[in-house]
Formats: sequence, C-alpha cells, structure tokens
Amino acid sequence: MIRRFFRYYRPYTKLFVLDFSCAVLAALLELCFPLAVNHIVDRLLPGKDWGLIVWACAALLALYLVSTGLNYIVTYWGHKLGINIEFDMRRRLFGHIQKLSFRFFDNNKTGHLMSRMTNDLFEIGEMAHHGPEDVFIAVMTLIGAFAMMLTINWKLACLTFLVVPLLIWLVVACNMKMVHASKRMFSEIADVNARVEDSVSGIRVVQTFSNEKHEMDKFMVSNRSFRQAKLQSYRIIAFGSSGMYMLMRLISLFVLICGAWFVVHGQLSYGQFVGFLLLINIFFKPIEKINAFLENYPKGMAGFKRFTEIIDTEPDVADAPDAVEVRSLRGEIRFEKVTFGYEDHAKVLKEVDLAIHAGETVAFVGPSGAGKTTLCSLIPRFYEIDGGKHQDRRHRHPADEARLAPLADRHCAAGRVPVLRIAAGQHRLRQAWSDG
Repeated sequence: MIRRFFRYYRPYTKLFVLDFSCAVLAALLELCFPLAVNHIVDRLLPGKDWGLIVWACAALLALYLVSTGLNYIVTYWGHKLGINIEFDMRRRLFGHIQKLSFRFFDNNKTGHLMSRMTNDLFEIGEMAHHGPEDVFIAVMTLIGAFAMMLTINWKLACLTFLVVPLLIWLVVACNMKMVHASKRMFSEIADVNARVEDSVSGIRVVQTFSNEKHEMDKFMVSNRSFRQAKLQSYRIIAFGSSGMYMLMRLISLFVLICGAWFVVHGQLSYGQFVGFLLLINIFFKPIEKINAFLENYPKGMAGFKRFTEIIDTEPDVADAPDAVEVRSLRGEIRFEKVTFGYEDHAKVLKEVDLAIHAGETVAFVGPSGAGKTTLCSLIPRFYEIDGGKHQDRRHRHPADEARLAPLADRHCAAGRVPVLRIAAGQHRLRQAWSDG
C-alpha cells in the first residue's frame, strides 16, 4: 500500500528533492545553535572580547536568516507537492468514476462518493507533504541531538534517554487507537454527506409533503454519529498530547536537576549546561513531529485505502477484446429471451422477446418497477444482461460485440431527473438526429 502511494511522487521528483533538501538543511542549522551558545559562554565570555562576541552573534543571525528562507520553501513548496498529488488523485478518481457502470452507482450513495473526492483526498494531501519529510527529519534530528548530548556529557545524555521508551509507548498506543477512530470518522462524514445530498436533491418533494421534520430527524441521526466519532478521535489526541507534554516537562526538570548536580561537582561547565538544556528542546521537536505524523498518518492512509477501493473497482460493462466500432445506427432492435435482475433483487425481466423496427415509435407502459427504465437502459448496454441475446441490427452486430462509447454516443435519452439540462439535451437530440 505504501509503495503504491509513493508512485504519485514520481511526476514531482524535483519538487520533492527541493523540499526534502531544504528541510534537512534547516534541521541541521537548528542543531548548530546550542553548540554556538556553548562556545560563546565557555570561550568568548571569559575572554571578554566584545567585538568577537558581536561577530559571533551576527553569524548566528545570518544562520537564522538562511533558516527562515529554508522554512519558507519547506512550507510553501512542500504543501504545493501535497496539493499536486491530491490534484492528480482527484483527477484520476473522477475520471475513473465516469467509466464505472450503472450498477456501481446503484450500490454507492452520491454523498459517500463526494466525501471520497473531498475529505479523504484532503487528508491524503496533508500526509503526502508531511509524511516522508517529517519522519526522516525527526529521526535525523533525534540522532543528531543525542550524539551532541553525548559529546557534552555522556552520563547525562544516557540518563535523559532512559525516558524515551515511555514516549515511544505513548505515541504507538495512541496511534493504534487513532487508526480505528479515523476510519469511523470518515465513514460517518460520508453518511452525513449522503444524507444532505438525498435531502437537497429531493427538496421539492420534501416541501410539497411538509416532510421537513422527518428529514431533519434522519439528518440528526447521522450528524450525532459523526459528532461522537469526531469527539472520540479528539479524545485520543488530547490524551496523547497531554501525556507527551507531561513527559517532556518531566524530562526537562530531570535534566535541570541532574545537570545542576554535575555542575556543582565540576563535571559540567556552565556553557555545556546551557547548551545541553537547549539540546533538550531540540530533542523534543522530532518527538513532537513524530507524534503529529502519527495523528495524520491514520487519517491519510484511511483515505488512501478508500481511494484505492474505487480505483480498483472495474466496470461491470466493458468492451470485448474484439469489439466492433459502430459507425451508423439504422435498422431494428431485437431482444431474444432477455433476462436481467439487479443485485440482491428478483429478476426484473424474464425471457423478454422484443422487436422494434426502423421508424417505429414504441411506448412502454406499466406500473412502477415493471422494468420500463431497465429495458431502455439495456439498449445502450448500461447494464449487462443475465441471459438471452440483445441484437442491435442497426449495425448488424450483437450489442455486446460493439464498442461502448460509440454505441452510447448514438443513443439519446431524457431521464427522470429533477432538473433537465436543456443545453445538453438539445446537443444530444441534434447529434442523434444527425446520426440517423
């Protein structure tokens, strides 16, 4: 799954290298500040050379300016990388949905598809930017800070590192709970979107029959479920964040007490003590980055899994390898013992025989659910029949031997929709008329 995700970085390799390189350089410059303070306190202050101290501070200012520029690149261009990946995924997802068969839309609510096109991909874009970069820099900074702490005083460094396993345990435990909470949250917001879409699309019927209260009751069920799912996820985040804060403050206090003891016993200089305290703050930053990544990672991966579920869905109706190009439609339509049924439903059509000659006008009349719309949907192969034969003699080939796009392009239908798009309807009528 992760390898599949990284394929979307390929078109933006240069942008990724730029963002990644600047982030690494910014992290390295961050490590220089405690060493510079250590040098100033232990070497320059005792010498009382004010000019040299000013030049050292000016050099630090220059490093800060460079670091500011690098952070700008990481923030803007790094997010641009994530946005580009999100853009490509959304384009691919929309294009793929356009190719799916009617049966897919019969089984999936519009609101759920909208949620996957918007909320899920937003979380994926955030993970695409912060994921690889934050993990690598966090590990690099963690190792670098610990190595510098060892060079200052290895005993104090080892004592400090003893608390790290507690932090790791807290992060991993919260991450495991966040995976399940994120999945539930995505599912619940999809239900909310589906409920809104159903209600708004049928608002004329709702208001005609004064059904607003019933729609509100149904909406509140979904809305309350989403509220509970979101509260649960933030409860986990709050527990992890407050636990991390407490552990880091305890480490700072522990270092302050132990460091003071080493200073009193002459095993640590004042400059080393100050530098070590500054390194502790740098040591915490990668842990905070990893914690933030582990908050975003479950959301991003849950969204990516939902994205791949649709991308991996193949159309039920597809062109045969030897499909024929339809160039003209003149002749008759014939159904021979055609049988068809929707999923988990009884057969709508059973061994139907039908012949429509060229130039004939035919009306299908019957109660709702009799199969009128289904019969019309089978002519351009919006569904595959379960049995029998659909012979479209206008091009002297069975319908399943013709390519889908030209076949559907030469049919015109005005469905039962709340709003008929006039311009599109006129275009289709003219096209069908010109094709005969």
